[in-house]
Amino acid sequence: MTYTGNELTPELKQAEEEIDNYYKSNPLVKLPFTTAVWSFFAFVEDYMLIRTMQIDGKQDIYVLGSEFLVELEYSIAWLYSACQPDGQVSFNFHNDHYKASMDLFELGKKYESFVFAYTCANHGWIDLNVKEFSIQPTGNFFKNFEYEAYNVLIDASLFSEASSAINFNNFPIDAIERSLKVRGDRFRYKLNPRMVSNTIAFLKPLFDQIFSLPNEWRFSRYSLGDFRQVFEAICSIAHIHWKARKMAVTRGCGSMAHLDSIYLPTCDELLRRVVRYSGVSNAKVKNILDDLTYGNSSISHSELAMRPLIKLNSEYYAIVPHVWICSSAERNFAALLNRLKCERKIYLKLVSSEREDLMRQRFTEGLSDKGYRFICGNVTNLTDVDLAIVNDSEKTCLLLELKWFIAPTVARERIEKSEEIEKGISQVLELQQAFADNHRPLLDKLNIDSNYRLEGVVVSQNWIGYANAQSPEVPVIRVDHLIAKLKAAESLQSTIEWLKDREYLPKEGEHFKIVDGDPLTICNWSLITPEVELLVHDTFFPL
Repeated sequence: MTYTGNELTPELKQAEEEIDNYYKSNPLVKLPFTTAVWSFFAFVEDYMLIRTMQIDGKQDIYVLGSEFLVELEYSIAWLYSACQPDGQVSFNFHNDHYKASMDLFELGKKYESFVFAYTCANHGWIDLNVKEFSIQPTGNFFKNFEYEAYNVLIDASLFSEASSAINFNNFPIDAIERSLKVRGDRFRYKLNPRMVSNTIAFLKPLFDQIFSLPNEWRFSRYSLGDFRQVFEAICSIAHIHWKARKMAVTRGCGSMAHLDSIYLPTCDELLRRVVRYSGVSNAKVKNILDDLTYGNSSISHSELAMRPLIKLNSEYYAIVPHVWICSSAERNFAALLNRLKCERKIYLKLVSSEREDLMRQRFTEGLSDKGYRFICGNVTNLTDVDLAIVNDSEKTCLLLELKWFIAPTVARERIEKSEEIEKGISQVLELQQAFADNHRPLLDKLNIDSNYRLEGVVVSQNWIGYANAQSPEVPVIRVDHLIAKLKAAESLQSTIEWLKDREYLPKEGEHFKIVDGDPLTICNWSLITPEVELLVHDTFFPL
């Protein structure tokens, strides 16, 4: 587990060691990597097929898979570290391998909760108490869950907005239907450029939602636009393979088409196809595929979300459909760039110089008809003004502290980003205090006087933190939500009151409820933590 553990009790240290090593008892780790990882991901694709069938065939698999890659992270890392390299795909169903895959998948999901609890305890967010073999988290962290519910609901709404723009009943399936062949428990189809280009065009609303940064951003070996074209090509292949499998099952393919659930191109074949389908040069595609390949040695720790391309052995890649379908590609690519030595400096320079400009541009363009003044820049002896929205007729000013960081997924990242949220709050409070003190450089910068009302808000691109990162004086909200509210509001004053009253947050009992999760047990150790259960499944964007 990723924390120091210096102040853990002997009982918690014992629990940690036993929990960390429990995966070694799973039979999959004794198999060659190719055999083990194919067996595991074939089970995972069955799992996702069953889940989608349970929601009456709805194609909102993006919402369904929002936590999917996090659930897989530890399982694939264990296989990569423990299994001997290479091996072969057997293309046979092994009941023992299937059961071991199911067990490893469930273990990985539970292990993530234990890691989160230990990491939060190490950071001082919670206490961990041991009673017999039960680990019991306590503390104020488990209060005011509306902030975590907000993060979950807004993410689900944005994915729903993207997928709702696509009518999956109109998926371009004619070419798949014409070439699909089913024999026993196997299926085949012929992939071709028109099939892929039609799928890319069909999925464009989704890709436009996933990618928001400029295509012109250039790194040392390729641009963000190159990456997007490569991702769109592979993700479209993943969608096509998923569709073909579902059609094969409908036609009676045995064992739910389990044996062909994963697309397995040779290394040369994948390179040729992606070059052809994406229009990106051979050299750039090769570099992008190398960066996306799980376990490549240029970074010390691979994460499946960042590196979703699995190289089974020297001959074959594995494209696991839902690993690509459920990917927040731009977020994961940004995290990857931040780890690559050859790209990190370029990425940080681009981000630091342009991301706040992009956020400011979204406000100024989206609110261009509201008659507001927009100010940003340096202030003598104060933190910078990221963006101020001024309504002179109301004598009102709203200060925006803009935060655009890589959306956190694991506990360590959430702690780091919570600290960024807290820093943003402190910067707003500094400016508010300067206004209260009639700080002349600030008043001159904003072109206001002390008779104005000045309030502040932290505006985050993708995450607002937990309750323990919040301040009663300074609200924190997502950028899309605030822009929508400002567009719809009759006045800037009304938006400020809405923010101060936290009307943007979901309400417990109406939008979500807190339940004690089922006990999670690894080895002999159990953990129970509260969970957010959503009560609404439509778009959540209160204005």
